[in-house]
Amino acid sequence: MSLLDKIFGKKERSASEIEFNDLPAWLESKHKKISEDISRSTISTYSGIEKAQKDISESLSSLEKATPEGRFHLKMVKIASSNRDNMAKQVRMLLENITLPKDNSIKIIMAFHDASVQAIGVCLENMMKSYQYTKLLYADESKNVIADVNNLGRLLNELVEPINDQKNVLDALENANKNILDIKNITSDIGSRGKTIKDNQEKIIVLKKEIEEKQTSLGQVRDSGSWKYYLKSRDDLDILENKARKKESEIKDIVSPMNKALNRLKQLSDSGRYTLKPEEKEGLNQCLLCPAEVPPEFFIGFRKIIESDVLNIPPEKKDKFLEQISIAESSLGGLKKENYEFNKAVELKKDEITRMKVVGEEKDLMDDLENLQNKLISSQKELEMSEKHMIALKKDIEKRRQELQQFVSVIDRKVRIL
Repeated sequence: MSLLDKIFGKKERSASEIEFNDLPAWLESKHKKISEDISRSTISTYSGIEKAQKDISESLSSLEKATPEGRFHLKMVKIASSNRDNMAKQVRMLLENITLPKDNSIKIIMAFHDASVQAIGVCLENMMKSYQYTKLLYADESKNVIADVNNLGRLLNELVEPINDQKNVLDALENANKNILDIKNITSDIGSRGKTIKDNQEKIIVLKKEIEEKQTSLGQVRDSGSWKYYLKSRDDLDILENKARKKESEIKDIVSPMNKALNRLKQLSDSGRYTLKPEEKEGLNQCLLCPAEVPPEFFIGFRKIIESDVLNIPPEKKDKFLEQISIAESSLGGLKKENYEFNKAVELKKDEITRMKVVGEEKDLMDDLENLQNKLISSQKELEMSEKHMIALKKDIEKRRQELQQFVSVIDRKVRIL
């Protein structure tokens, strides 16, 4: 069973019904019969056209040989004769441009008719002005030429009358053949689209199965002891990082109350008004930028600077700074050690987590899942588009079959397409 039969269903055939696949031959036979009838009718018309061409040649010859009857002014004779020559030139060009075709096909006949009628129109247009002067001296002869040219035009129109009488049927034949080709192309598209839909449906089934398998594997990984230990290690890492941050904050809280004096010292150092040793300058920068890195011994020298009144600090503030320096000297070393231990523990824990195979396994599964889900979404969208396209193709083919039936009915109203 053909794809078209699958789409529209197989029907029983009656005498006035025809299978779609038999239509081209049926249309060809109809076209052949009309062409043969038209070809037979053109034979006699061709004979008439040949005779009309001879009549034109004879009337033209009579015009060219004619002499004026009566007495006319010489100037008028010259004008009439000159225009007669132009009429003769136009008519000879017309006869040269009209050659009966050997092929009696409809297209050739129509092409011959259109070209010939156009040539007659050009001829008449170009010689009518000359005719107005020529007829003054050669009235009958010039009139006969015009009449014979018009008679040729009438015969040319008679030539295509059988074609014009069958125009609706001929147009229906042409349109029917075009519709058949369109239907075959759409049918092929439906077959290709159907295969695409089937392939996508199968692909979606496979992808869903693979996703399910990956999800199962991911669940197994996350239920494993290794994954639970990883989660605990990550929590432990958070705790250690919080403790390290807390110690850094405590160190900052000790150093920051001295920032005003420290900034004053930096201004003096940068401007060259006070010279610091390299280690003192480094310690000063650490105090201002990263208090957790400053060595406790920096504050021994800083105390001496405060006490020397180099910074011009008022006495009441000077005492507060010295008190804060004492706190730094007594507690900063222990806090720095604790901070170091916490940071070391953080790095060790990070290294431990990095080396856990279960983390890589979980990441690989998540990456695979994301890739598969993206492929699934893409395939589902493609399937949806293909299904919509399939619906549109079926609607289009149904519309064209209805149009085809209309064309067939013009050719033979009793015939129905199965």
